[in-house]
Amino acid sequence: MHRLSATKMILDNAGDLPIVANLGPTSDELWHLAPERDRNFYGYGSMGLCSSMALGMALSTKEKVISLDGDGSLLMNMGTLATIGREQPRNLIVIVWDNEMWGQTGAQPTHTAFGTSLEHVGRGCNISKTATVDDEESLATVFRQALNEDGPWLIVAKIEEEEYLPTAPVEPEMTLYNFRKTFE
Repeated sequence: MHRLSATKMILDNAGDLPIVANLGPTSDELWHLAPERDRNFYGYGSMGLCSSMALGMALSTKEKVISLDGDGSLLMNMGTLATIGREQPRNLIVIVWDNEMWGQTGAQPTHTAFGTSLEHVGRGCNISKTATVDDEESLATVFRQALNEDGPWLIVAKIEEEEYLPTAPVEPEMTLYNFRKTFE
């Protein structure tokens, strides 16, 4: 499965729900697929904080909040899984693009390349609704279920890397301004 086509499927099913994207290719691809969508929050410069930001948003709204995180970033801040498990936000869906590498720092293999299961870690942190998928059809099925059921959800999507898209011309201040306006 490739992140770009899977992200398009997420967008096609998410409606107007807020989406928080991890740094690098995750934000770039989301922007290239929906450059005018003000409900996208791009996490440039915040490695390890995507799901933490989404958790904060989920705790302050009734809407479902979708986090598009990465395995390396989530491994850098696994405390967020424990906090999600403690807080039990019914409106949070965390999707982890697991390419088994730290793509932004030189493509070094992450722990998931050596057998660490983020789904099992999530379950150990009291997140009961979890799945690991390796094809887009399975991801679509689980994602639609997560949209229709209370969470929190942790969906680990095993992906293969493609050539990266050009860096999106995102202005962090404008992203924040436009994103905040959608909650007023």
